[in-house]
Amino acid sequence: MRIKKILMIILFALIIGLGLNYLNLCISEKYETQLEGLNPTEKRIKEAEELKKKIDTHKKISLYIIFISLVAFYPVSLIKK
Repeated sequence: MRIKKILMIILFALIIGLGLNYLNLCISEKYETQLEGLNPTEKRIKEAEELKKKIDTHKKISLYIIFISLVAFYPVSLIKK
């Protein structure tokens, strides 16, 4: 029973932490890659595109781990005393 409780707490904390990380990435993507009104150079445009790709990759990884954690809740809930 104690192992089950510890695993549930770890999974819950992981989901909350990654959810907050995902929201942070969404917000940073909006502000860090925004170039409107800044008269961007080609170098700035290229840097913004690279940053956007990097942020998108991190967002996908976060979503995959959240999904795996949610799926892991069921087997953990089946653990008996």
